[in-house]
Amino acid sequence: MKNWHYFVLGLFAVSVFTFVGCDDDEETISTVNFEEGIYNLTTSDLSPIEVELAIDPAASSDSEIEVDLTGADAGVAFTTDPAIAGTTVTIPVKAGDNSVSFTFTPIEAGIEGTLTVNLALGNVGDGLTTGLTTESIITVVDVGESLPLTENFEGCQEDPQQPIPDGWTEAVIEQNAEGSAVWTCVDENFFGFNAVAVNAFVPNSDDMSSSEVWLVTPRLNLTEASNPVLNFDVDRRFPGTGNFPDDLYDVLISTDYTVSVDDATWERFEPGFSAMTDNDPGEDGLTNTGDLDLSAFNGEVVTIAFVYRAGGPSSFDATILRIANVSVTDN
Repeated sequence: MKNWHYFVLGLFAVSVFTFVGCDDDEETISTVNFEEGIYNLTTSDLSPIEVELAIDPAASSDSEIEVDLTGADAGVAFTTDPAIAGTTVTIPVKAGDNSVSFTFTPIEAGIEGTLTVNLALGNVGDGLTTGLTTESIITVVDVGESLPLTENFEGCQEDPQQPIPDGWTEAVIEQNAEGSAVWTCVDENFFGFNAVAVNAFVPNSDDMSSSEVWLVTPRLNLTEASNPVLNFDVDRRFPGTGNFPDDLYDVLISTDYTVSVDDATWERFEPGFSAMTDNDPGEDGLTNTGDLDLSAFNGEVVTIAFVYRAGGPSSFDATILRIANVSVTDN
């Protein structure tokens, strides 16, 4: 009888040991949450954002987390690291990790002043489950470049094929059949100064179509400016006739420009327009505008456009506009 008693106790002990051993081998399930429910970035340099996810307790094995990004086009408005595939970023997880992250970088040309992207936790791998904070949002406000803006177009001498400085834009509103209304580099050795110029003239052309091309600055942050001023050198050559006798040139300002001049509202900046028309079209030579008051735009993010127009025929009704030494400063 004693032997049977011991046998039963021994069997119970083995069963208990086996049960405890199986429990110890089960994988710990960790919960994944966004560290932040909202990521706000107000920037002038479009710095990357590190999006962090908390893992609690630390991951028991290698795994992965998927995050879905919607509301803007990847590759146009932003990039990610690890690289996004479709709308999903897959983030690797190593055993022992208690947090992981991915990098979100806005693209200036695609954010249109403000960028909003929605984040949602998607599938998670082995050993992981989603927690309560499964959604987040990224909002980026591009406040434009900080002052001062200074551009002397010296880059033209380094690469005459690239007359448009980084951050600036050539906007073709209307192009003649010759395709001649484009911004080019001024020959410093001939004229004695750096500048960009546009001249739609084509010898012996009978093309009767008109041209209009703009040189557009970056978006400029005047939100904290006290006494902002625009200053530039200008040279216009040959008087205009034909389609645009009075408005061959212009200086325009927008407070809502993002990536398309067509989608923005523009107004003539009268001091700049007057300074242009004061330059003598009968001879080559830059005239400085002096400091032109921009204080009416304090508190705004502005963009400035230098405008050139020419009528047809291109062999006759085409003038020249040269722009140099552009600056916007807070005096």
